[in-house]
Amino acid sequence: MRRRTWLVLILCIVVVGGAVTLSVLPEVIRRIAIARIESSTGRAATIERIRVDVLTGRFVIRGFRLSERERTMPFADFRRLDGRIHLPSLLVGHLRLRDLVLSDSTVRVVRLPSQEFNISDLLQPSGKPAGRSSDVTIEHFALKRGTVTLEDRALPETRTWTSQDITIDARNVSTRRGDGTAVARSVTAGTPVSVDVKDLRLYPIHLRATLAANGLDLTLAQVYLPPNTIVMDRGRATTSITVTLDAHEGLLADGTAEVSDVAVRRPGEATPLAVAPKFTTSVSGLAFREGGDVRIARLDLDGAVKVRDPAAKRADRFQLATLRGTIACWPQRCRN
Repeated sequence: MRRRTWLVLILCIVVVGGAVTLSVLPEVIRRIAIARIESSTGRAATIERIRVDVLTGRFVIRGFRLSERERTMPFADFRRLDGRIHLPSLLVGHLRLRDLVLSDSTVRVVRLPSQEFNISDLLQPSGKPAGRSSDVTIEHFALKRGTVTLEDRALPETRTWTSQDITIDARNVSTRRGDGTAVARSVTAGTPVSVDVKDLRLYPIHLRATLAANGLDLTLAQVYLPPNTIVMDRGRATTSITVTLDAHEGLLADGTAEVSDVAVRRPGEATPLAVAPKFTTSVSGLAFREGGDVRIARLDLDGAVKVRDPAAKRADRFQLATLRGTIACWPQRCRN
């Protein structure tokens, strides 16, 4: 009886101790996570709540916020992050996430009057040699209702661009395999933008991505044109760019851009100075390699521009000019 009593007492202590540990574990994880984020970024961070299920590997993070360097405004935040860890993989040093879903996130990028960005400090190298400390695999990642804003304070008048309704669906993103895929969609400054990524590997980085924008409003570029020179009255651009990025080979890009119904005029004048009904540019073999080496295999320009005739009596008389040109193997001859 005495032995049985001690066994029951020990079992009760273990159960109560385990319950207490599980109840305080989320708060411990929350405090450790905040401390690690603040030490690595040098910015204040907050997390409202963390929920962890040690039996299933599921976790939920609510109310995350990372402040600006001045700690006056938020730099990034999200409402909720849901995930599920494959616990047995941790025993072999492999962080394997079965699911990771980020909801209602916002990132605020600012270009300062000094031409620097508010993310410059986060992109600076740490001074430690780059390398892979452990394997990471995300079997499924989803971003729902994401938003990115760009506030440009370097202009005479501050302007803000917004990319909203961002959605991402990614599969098999890993350091162990190279068949990862991702599809992203957004509406940027009123223009639908899509990015399709294939052959994705996290380390060493490798991916092949196609970016497409349909009907981009060219009048948005007016704020970046020199003052008192020309005014962008109207114009639309449709682009498609395919990029291959490799840690060893660098970046290789091919793409086309078509602008249509473009009209520019001088400040203070109502009649356009030049009109371009359609203009197409295509580039292939645009390569950026380590050390600043830039090469172009081929660049083609094709279009027509109507330029106002300064000698004509009528202000609406234009002369048509056809523009065609090709650049091959720049800056030197192509090698066989």
